[in-house]
Amino acid sequence: MARNQRGDTLVEVLMAIVVLSMVIVGAITVMSRGLKASQLAVEHTQVRLQINAQQEMLRYLRDGYLSDPNSTAGQTWKGLFGGAPLYANTTATNYNDASCSVTAGKNGFYLTQTGGVVGVNAFNASNKPAAYALPGQGMWIEMTRSTGISPAYVDVVFRACWSGIGDSADQQAVTVIRLYDPAH
Repeated sequence: MARNQRGDTLVEVLMAIVVLSMVIVGAITVMSRGLKASQLAVEHTQVRLQINAQQEMLRYLRDGYLSDPNSTAGQTWKGLFGGAPLYANTTATNYNDASCSVTAGKNGFYLTQTGGVVGVNAFNASNKPAAYALPGQGMWIEMTRSTGISPAYVDVVFRACWSGIGDSADQQAVTVIRLYDPAH
């Protein structure tokens, strides 16, 4: 071994380890944030799919009433406006509400399908999921019907609240649609 060849000093080795450690920690942090964002996107996509299914069932009930008011779907649609509990009343829904609760003066509900029959179920506000929202578990519908306006309409608010996986903040999704109401 020649005298002019030397190995790395202890300080150089320690500096190399520190730099490598910082690069590894940075990479893990970026990956962790990416996975969290990915999971949140998946949760929101699943909730949007569930909201779309609820919208389609509600349109099915309304269209069933249009084609035959005495059909099962027609009677279910009509029951939203005159049954007990009354789901479609004239109490306005707070669209900008930041809480995960049914608007005061409203009766939240969700729809289920068994075979060809769509049923209306009362929403239990204390039933909030830990993962993404499902109808009846963190997802509900609120309806407000118009008064004295022709053609009559119903504003429908689909709400979803859940505790995201890996996130301490509650997640929310709200969709509002207007359906013209042939029954009123």
